[in-house]
Amino acid sequence: MNTKLWEMYKKSEEGKACIELFDRESENYDYRNILKKFCTDEEDVDRLVPWVATFFINYEEKEDFIPETLNFDSICDFIENYDLDDYEFDDDDNAIPNGKAVKADDVRSKKWLTIPMSLFLCEFFDFCKPMLYPSRFDIIQRNCNALDIELPPIPQTKNHLEYVLYYFNICSRWYEFQEEHNMTYAEFCACFYGFADMLCNDENISQTPLPQPTNIWIAGGGGKNGDYQLLEDMCARKLKNNTSIWTCNEQTKRGDIIVMYVTSPYSCIHSIWRANSVGIFNPFDYYQSRTIICDGVKIPPISLNDLKEDEYFSNVSVVRQNLQGVNGKKFTAEDYEQLLRFIEQKGGKTDNLPKLFECEKVDFGKIKVEKDVEEKILIPFLQKLGYNESDWVRQLSLKAGRKEKAIPDFVFFVQGKSHFETAPFVVEAKLDMSSSAERRNAFNQCFSYAKMLNAKIMGICDKERLVIYKVKNGSASIDNPVFESNWNSVYNDEKTGLSLNKLIGKEIVKNM
Repeated sequence: MNTKLWEMYKKSEEGKACIELFDRESENYDYRNILKKFCTDEEDVDRLVPWVATFFINYEEKEDFIPETLNFDSICDFIENYDLDDYEFDDDDNAIPNGKAVKADDVRSKKWLTIPMSLFLCEFFDFCKPMLYPSRFDIIQRNCNALDIELPPIPQTKNHLEYVLYYFNICSRWYEFQEEHNMTYAEFCACFYGFADMLCNDENISQTPLPQPTNIWIAGGGGKNGDYQLLEDMCARKLKNNTSIWTCNEQTKRGDIIVMYVTSPYSCIHSIWRANSVGIFNPFDYYQSRTIICDGVKIPPISLNDLKEDEYFSNVSVVRQNLQGVNGKKFTAEDYEQLLRFIEQKGGKTDNLPKLFECEKVDFGKIKVEKDVEEKILIPFLQKLGYNESDWVRQLSLKAGRKEKAIPDFVFFVQGKSHFETAPFVVEAKLDMSSSAERRNAFNQCFSYAKMLNAKIMGICDKERLVIYKVKNGSASIDNPVFESNWNSVYNDEKTGLSLNKLIGKEIVKNM
């Protein structure tokens, strides 16, 4: 936390406006304005405003609607006793929740109910904070990193009460930060949602070139919520920002190919996209895994009936299941090649569509544990870049607090005395970062080492991929790497090797 910059932000016009936005005593205070400013997706605003309104409507008409004392048990009772089918709506205030899907799955909807609940409870308790960005929990994580707030581990469960507890635990960390820095409620919210955004300053979307695709996924869209027209406009480049947040598989990698299927007004494969982020795990959203899609190319519509009548696709499992629940289903390389064949048969072009990356497979031997990644993949690669074993230190002990010791895997060109070292480059190796949670944990761990060492660049890797980040002003974003690719490309592709040499070559890092 850079207190000097924070004080400057508070005094700036932007900072004052942000603090006033969250000031509950202000005449202009309205949770709708907060949502409109900080929700990254208009659909999230449309979903949240009616639900928050129902909390206030019920509060005005029912006694003992909120807990007298605030603790985890009282919040759980509040959620459990809040009957999703017993709303009192005010039609004039447009307070009817959007869509029947909210009531279709009680567990899922009560999990998502945590977000509008947070906007309601923070009206009464300074301890509670609004949980914004329902579709982009990665921004919450990024802002916590920027302010040195350690988030508790995300629960991996379907029990909605576990997510209520998670929200409660997050509020505990946030309230400690607020007290430590002597902030008001409004100042903390402005610090977290305004100041931290300014520190990160990356527009939340990576601007680096997309890596070559390594997977193909299917995603689905409907018609009632405007998905079809949105996809049409994005493919036609009618929108300024031709990206959108979409449900995906948690193991989506940036650069992957997304085959988009729409259910209405036509049941057909509509377009081909790229993933501009990893799978983003959202603990409080309807759909827990999302990605940012970009570079959409519309194709001749291929209907479900077309697929069923095709000799190849009639035997593909997702087609035999009538493309039900396709979000996050994997397409094989052969499936995609057959899809390209089908597009050409329909009179479409395929030379402008992304192709699955293929190159000679490198045999790294058996990779069973994290040490295998280090010894059989990472170290030979470092040696190709000109490094010697004397250029790095493995398992360097760093002082973290009074007794704890942090131990990064690889630290390059260490300088300084014991426990007071600096280094320009640090790398953390893992066995598998295939899920967004595992990748996030690896990123957070490496980022904490980078900050301790005042490193300017950091890397995380596993048995499949290498990802490099720049650390600027003590900040880095998991969605904004300066390099990301799979090891086969790193070892085989000359252009990839040259770009890495310019980024993390021995002489480059040594002179940082």
